[in-house]
Amino acid sequence: MNKTHLTAALLILQLGRTVSAQEMSLGSCQIFGQVFGIDPLGGDMLVKSPSGDIGGLRFDQTTIFTRASLNASPAAPARIAPAEVNDGDLICARASEKRDSVVATASQVLVASRPEIQKVQKAKLLQWSNSGASGSVVRLNQKEGSFILERTLPDGARGSLLVETSPATRFRQYPPEAPGLHAGAAASLAQIRVGERLYVRGDPGADGASIKARVILLEGSQALTAAIDSMDALSETVKLHDLSTGKPIKAHISPSGLFLLNPGMNAAPNEIGESPRGRKLQTLDFGDLQAGDSVVLVGNPDDSGWMRCIALITDFGEVTTQQSGGPASWELGSMKLDLP
Repeated sequence: MNKTHLTAALLILQLGRTVSAQEMSLGSCQIFGQVFGIDPLGGDMLVKSPSGDIGGLRFDQTTIFTRASLNASPAAPARIAPAEVNDGDLICARASEKRDSVVATASQVLVASRPEIQKVQKAKLLQWSNSGASGSVVRLNQKEGSFILERTLPDGARGSLLVETSPATRFRQYPPEAPGLHAGAAASLAQIRVGERLYVRGDPGADGASIKARVILLEGSQALTAAIDSMDALSETVKLHDLSTGKPIKAHISPSGLFLLNPGMNAAPNEIGESPRGRKLQTLDFGDLQAGDSVVLVGNPDDSGWMRCIALITDFGEVTTQQSGGPASWELGSMKLDLP
């Protein structure tokens, strides 16, 4: 975004007062979001929060900019210049605001490079995908609470997986035209039939031939890990490729089905629920996503590569700051998500 457009946008924000710095507050950061435009010489930037709100952030020669080191000790973060901050980077800022103003003044800005986040996202989601499997039920033992799942491995070979359930296993089903995650309903082992396609997530055995299920999705629903290639917000379609196989996927997803794992431990106003074993989910919009981001897709794919999604979930990391004003830690670990 050029300087003229950025200045005009900041002026509109001042006049319209659509969002305050407090309303942009997220997790452990006073301001968390994506850089939507920056003027290093003028000392202004626009920050887009995961809820879609845009606010102004001013900085000067006293503002400390540091590069976040993902999953590393924050003891000595690297200082950077404002000119090194790019559109799409994620920031965690400490700032102050004047009453009746939407433009905050930053004292410290921690910057996470979007390409670096994408690199770690991909590696961690590939790791996450190893705890899940999809396929068809070929043998069922209701008495022992187990079944055999026949699945296609990433190399194209066929394999069998023993799925063991327990009283703690959650069974979920989504109608074919489910409008979103909220439309899911509880199910049970008794509803599973031989020949049915389903998705299992849990704790794999050491030999990879079995899995202790934590959650099972029925009626053909699956959870896939994929990287975004392109998006068309008007048609609500996203083109991606499967992280494990590289196969192309074309997904239809409504804006209400776009989610982010909360980057901090505090509640955010647009949270919709909590992953049973992980962090809370909150909504975002297409403008928060970029080509190269890795995500989890939940929906019903067909053989042509088309997938009707009820959820697209991403993770930009979890930021924690010390109350004393010390350095922040930006962690992007294995995705802490079990499907709601």
